[in-house]
Amino acid sequence: MEEIIIKLSCNTNSRYFNEIRCYIYDIVTSTNIKAWELCKKNIEKPFVVLATQQTAGKGQRGNSWQSSLGGLYLTVVLSPEMVFTNINHLTLFCGVGIAEELNKYNVPIQIKWLNDLILDNKKVGGILSEVSSQNGIINNAIIGVGINWKNQIYLDNSVSIDSYIKKTKNYLIDSYNDLLNIIIKGIFTGYNDYIERGGHIFIDKYNQYLVYQGKPVIYQGMEGLVLGIDENGNLIVKFSSKGASSRVIFSPVEYGITPYNESEISKIFERFT
Repeated sequence: MEEIIIKLSCNTNSRYFNEIRCYIYDIVTSTNIKAWELCKKNIEKPFVVLATQQTAGKGQRGNSWQSSLGGLYLTVVLSPEMVFTNINHLTLFCGVGIAEELNKYNVPIQIKWLNDLILDNKKVGGILSEVSSQNGIINNAIIGVGINWKNQIYLDNSVSIDSYIKKTKNYLIDSYNDLLNIIIKGIFTGYNDYIERGGHIFIDKYNQYLVYQGKPVIYQGMEGLVLGIDENGNLIVKFSSKGASSRVIFSPVEYGITPYNESEISKIFERFT
């Protein structure tokens, strides 16, 4: 294990997180798992766990996958002291922070509800938040982030930042270390804003990056329109089909969403049972 200090230049008046301790590993099962292990050792928070490879990366609904060499795999550990009912805010400020920072480098990241990062209509990364709580207050927040940098891509619906940079001849991000600093700065800038200004500011920001905001969708044969997310991170869809409720809220716990196809009205909702 190697330990480094990353200095941030967050444009806020916050006293939080100007320097971040980062623990670097070669190969781990999962940076989230390693982060939980370090939490048990009472290491001062916040800190970051970074790995060059994962053998059992963690995803939604208990999914796992092997994360190959060349990707960016990290977990941010916070002690936010926020109420448990605001658990989805972790993913909101993290996604918005990453999207805003990468867009500054002409990498036009969008967000697919709730926690996928989209580039050029393909998945480039994802976010997985886990927490522990006591008396309804989150005392440990584990936010795992995986970004395709130069790792080999096996799926047609995925993309790497390196391949996008070469395709667009946009060379503003030169190296893995550049990307690492951009992502960490984005996460902590988002968190600083959340601490100082509250979760409500991220609703509008998140909706600006929502990949199918204002797009037509079909769910169970009913045509609707995505209105955006609410303050709890739920997706709101307005349906116009006969016999359908005019406004339906989809919870992140119950539903996943597949990417929107620009060429036609697409069936983007998939129910997980």
